[in-house]
Amino acid sequence: MPSTDPSVPVSRDPVERVRRLAVAAARWVAIGAALGAVASLALLTVWTPRAATDTAFALGALVLGFGVTAWSSAVGLGRTIEGMQDRLDVSSDWTEASAREAFFVVSWTGVGWVVAATTGSILLGV
Repeated sequence: MPSTDPSVPVSRDPVERVRRLAVAAARWVAIGAALGAVASLALLTVWTPRAATDTAFALGALVLGFGVTAWSSAVGLGRTIEGMQDRLDVSSDWTEASAREAFFVVSWTGVGWVVAATTGSILLGV
């Protein structure tokens, strides 16, 4: 996963950067898929297959929506927030880069969760 740690070298080669982002996205999609499968299975113990997979899908969509919304806010307002922190002399570890990285993780985890819930619904025939 690309890191905001300044000690980690950042490749200037665009192909290498895209490859690293794709690998990181695939890893978080897999983690999200595992979470979605676990959520679906856990909900199956309480509800019908349709209700369980629908609820798991809704939870995954909620995670995905939050991640995309927060990521776009970090991209759009990140430098403004950093500038305001400097102007007000507020010591905070929040940075635009770290926020983008965090919501990258949340967004791709939500994608995996939604895909897993959808796949579970198809496999259960509901």
